[in-house]
Amino acid sequence: MLRTLFFVLLPLALLGDARMFLFILNRVVFGGHKEERNPLNFLIWALPPVLIGLTSLFWFLGRWIDLLLTNRFVSRITPERIEELVTTERLAHVGAVWLLVASAVGLYWVLDRIRINWLVDPRVPGTRTLPAELIVMRKAHIPFASLRRLGAHNDIYDLEVTRHEVAVRDLPAEFEGYRIAFLTDTHVASFMRRGFYRECVAQVARFDPDLVLLGGDFVTWERHIPLMAELLLPGLAARDGVYAVLGNHDYWANADGVVAVMTRRGVRFVINRSLSIQRGEAMIHLLGIDEVYRGTPDVDAAFAGVPPTAVCLGISHHPDVISRLDGRRLDLLVCGHTHGGQIRVPFFGSIVVPSWHEARYAAGFSRRGEVLMYVSRGLGSVPPLRILCRPEVATFVLKGVAADAQPGAQPAVG
Repeated sequence: MLRTLFFVLLPLALLGDARMFLFILNRVVFGGHKEERNPLNFLIWALPPVLIGLTSLFWFLGRWIDLLLTNRFVSRITPERIEELVTTERLAHVGAVWLLVASAVGLYWVLDRIRINWLVDPRVPGTRTLPAELIVMRKAHIPFASLRRLGAHNDIYDLEVTRHEVAVRDLPAEFEGYRIAFLTDTHVASFMRRGFYRECVAQVARFDPDLVLLGGDFVTWERHIPLMAELLLPGLAARDGVYAVLGNHDYWANADGVVAVMTRRGVRFVINRSLSIQRGEAMIHLLGIDEVYRGTPDVDAAFAGVPPTAVCLGISHHPDVISRLDGRRLDLLVCGHTHGGQIRVPFFGSIVVPSWHEARYAAGFSRRGEVLMYVSRGLGSVPPLRILCRPEVATFVLKGVAADAQPGAQPAVG
């Protein structure tokens, strides 16, 4: 029974090791650094040897169990047996403690994924997601669909246009059916096919939006700013304009250069400020909040001109901004940054997500109080690899609900 328990806990402990590494990687190394070269990057290389060292103690624990179970009591108290037990006992005790801790973490991870995958309704009240349209721009290298569903395919050129309806309390009749397109994390680079970006812009034009929002991280390196202006901005238009915020990579590349080239092409930046969008006598508000970690977010300044009960849309690069919005009303806040995890694993989903909340806000809708947030998987890929995580053009249609409806009321079914 003791040996069986050991071998049952062992795989859970290995999962626990991986989960603890990912926890530190997401929250500490990737989740909140302001500089491109994070001084805590050494943890990426320092943590694995520590975890491997602790895991190696399981061998001493297994050896100690064998010594206890394969010898009669009389032989256990002979000088030779006592010496052999003493040499492994202390390491075995440490290994036993780590086995229990790591296996508990691993078991929690498995149970949590079961809860998320099968027990939690993924639909967020006040939203309705329609079937997406898939535009495949490169033939699959793996011929077997079953293997592709397990991740044996790079989704980098499998563009998905997602379609959503959002219920908005007190939405003026003039804005019924208002259409919003959202692009983020384009990471325009010379190693990507130019036709990919042009197809993204073409899909936005096909949607015929009233408003286009851009979520930042337009480039990864400064040298690609002119290329971004050439590939991403021509043809990108909407009836009420194109508005943007900056991402952390834009700051690291050259924020002033990004703003200058995009402004010349008609893009307006809404960073820590708001503006109104009018249709006749009716009005809704749009605000932008600067990047949470690399920028200088000022929530009060962003909401300064917005009445507390007014219909309001928002844009920010990093989904962690939602933690700063308690008590505010945002009928739709769109964010990016996470790439949806970029590389997903069957059952476990997004495992590397640069956020303090890890995979909680990796992609899709989330509601917190009166804030409805949508996190897009984005378009770009650095490195150029996406597994089970397609690039995304996100589109939204606003639907009005009764003035006395609670946040999360369902939109009308079209």
